[in-house]
Amino acid sequence: MNRLVIIGNGFDMAHGLKTSYMDFINWYWDQRVDAFVGNTTNIAEDILCKLIINESRRMSCWNVFSFQNSYFRNVQGNRTCAGYEVFQEIKNHSKTFSVECCPFFESIMQSIDTKGWVDIENAYYQFLKESATGVDSNCVVSELNKQLAFLQKKLIEYLQTIETNVFRNDLQGAMKDRLNPDDFSTEGKSKALDNIGINIADLATIRRNPRKFNKLFPERTMLLSFNYTATAEKYKEDNTIYNYIHGKLDYPENIIFGYGDELDKGYQEILDKNDNELLRNVKSVKYLETRHYHDLLEFLISAPFQVLIMGHSCGNSDRTLLNTVFEHENCISIKPYYHRRQDGTDNYLELVQNISRNFTNMKLFRDRVVNKEQCQTM
Repeated sequence: MNRLVIIGNGFDMAHGLKTSYMDFINWYWDQRVDAFVGNTTNIAEDILCKLIINESRRMSCWNVFSFQNSYFRNVQGNRTCAGYEVFQEIKNHSKTFSVECCPFFESIMQSIDTKGWVDIENAYYQFLKESATGVDSNCVVSELNKQLAFLQKKLIEYLQTIETNVFRNDLQGAMKDRLNPDDFSTEGKSKALDNIGINIADLATIRRNPRKFNKLFPERTMLLSFNYTATAEKYKEDNTIYNYIHGKLDYPENIIFGYGDELDKGYQEILDKNDNELLRNVKSVKYLETRHYHDLLEFLISAPFQVLIMGHSCGNSDRTLLNTVFEHENCISIKPYYHRRQDGTDNYLELVQNISRNFTNMKLFRDRVVNKEQCQTM
């Protein structure tokens, strides 16, 4: 029997990496503000956002702005706040500055303002669906895809600037530990034990039989990382397979950044438009550019497997792939590792709610997902 470890952004964050989209957007604004130096025009712009110093104001160019002590810098000339805070202040000074964001980026900024976090891929998909029904949809979608490509390029730049030396012994232990038959689904337990070579009648005394007990170690483990960083490679074992399903920073040309929810009702409407530009960033299409997806399928069909979820929210942006895994006939168990907050609350319920959306068969969902009492925090 095998083990599939699904690794998401929370895994990187548990290793001290600032890899949330919020962290990325803060870095983006830091870069924008730093770029003010040397800009001798009253306009600072990229494909996402245009910042304008009104001509009637005393400051006529961004180069002057960057050295103004009265605007976000101390007497030494050092910036005293993050780039995102500078952007907020610019918006608040409407007599001096004008701000023009494209609708896609405006929605990202509004999400940060109202919720304190953002899901860029989900925001993209919502705009994609809206754009597909518009009058001038081809032109609008083309611009939307250029904006997402720009964000992807910047995201890669950002992730290449951060690294971690943290190693979690507890996570490695969980990855290579014996399988626990108590975690197996009711409908899959006999299949799993037959594959392992253990009689169900022996489970009561199996801990006293080292030969049989050791059969519970997984034969192979695949670390299925949805991250672009190489954090997963800190956890090396002889029987471990690494699958960077969305690509790696080492090969930016193969990175997948977009949306993957073919179960959504609006997806069929996108297909019916017969416009390839609408499918440019759909993950299930992009998967065909490498072997990663086929390697996953071969792993799934090779033997019964248990799923461990480490740091993946199981949100809709990966629903197509997660449905393939969770409802596969060889899936015996889905065990989420949840996050405990500083106030003592946790996100187990939220996580399993997200997991449920990746199922079309709710009977399988209730049987395969391991209950909270048998799960651990990450």
